[in-house]
Amino acid sequence: MFEVHNAETSVEGFEEIVLKGEGHEVRILPQAGFNVYYWHYLDQEILMKPVDIKVVGTKYGIPILFPTPNRMEDGTFEWKGKQYRMDKRGERVKIHGLVKDEPWTVLRVEAGENSAVCEACIRISALDDLYQAFPFPCTLTVRYILTASGLHMDMKVTNDGIEEMPFGFAVHPYFSKQGDAGQVYLNVPVRRAYEMDEAQLPTGEIVEMDSSMRPDGEGHTVESLYLDHVFRGMTEDQESTVTWKSFRLHLRASDCYRNVVVFTPHNRPGFCIEPQTCSTNSINLYSKGLIDESGLLILQPGSTFASWVDYRIERLDG
Repeated sequence: MFEVHNAETSVEGFEEIVLKGEGHEVRILPQAGFNVYYWHYLDQEILMKPVDIKVVGTKYGIPILFPTPNRMEDGTFEWKGKQYRMDKRGERVKIHGLVKDEPWTVLRVEAGENSAVCEACIRISALDDLYQAFPFPCTLTVRYILTASGLHMDMKVTNDGIEEMPFGFAVHPYFSKQGDAGQVYLNVPVRRAYEMDEAQLPTGEIVEMDSSMRPDGEGHTVESLYLDHVFRGMTEDQESTVTWKSFRLHLRASDCYRNVVVFTPHNRPGFCIEPQTCSTNSINLYSKGLIDESGLLILQPGSTFASWVDYRIERLDG
């Protein structure tokens, strides 16, 4: 039997929603980006422990990146010949989109025999602060479903406006090194990555990576790689894996997530495998004629785009 309840966090004024069952415990912060900041399985860390939970945004958990994942050049983009500045409450947003640190509206919380569910949404409209940065009315809805096998995410984006809407979507999970990155193995089945300039912006070229810079194969430990790269080549049929001593995580996502960011910093207690629909600086690449390379999604007025990301846990014998 699964259960759901509310609790308080150390973040002043924030509540959390707790999903539990079958050895899993997941904690979500709806008022801080609807971020899953805690996931333990059989009392072991799946997600790294926040270094400072009061620093909301993209430093821990599973941050949600929308509508412009990763970097945007100078926090500006060109769309259909018009320039836009991504200014939110007087500050330029240059990385990871607009919703990562915003309060979300909880729509549904439910527990049953086989699952626990939490669903929330965030809207961008002419009436709120996000509209100045991204003047395209829309609604993003995310549903977390915890089952015995792991955590599943369903996402829907609806264009509430009267014009075509350019966007991208990504999730940014920080998996735990569990104190020893040399004993955590990852496999992401990709060989090509976006060539980047000195500002970590894509040139438009997608190149074959040297074997020492590829995360594919079963023998790579997190300690052996130092990556912050946008890779290309994922499909719904492919999966990435993270293997700890006693269990393995299988990560899959729907076909729209052709890109994946692999981030393995040596100065943090976690690392990231980030399914991403588009490239860094995607709208600007598209406007330069790099249509396929950009991976940009374009949503018609009144239409809805759906996708999913799935994290499945496998216990290992011995």
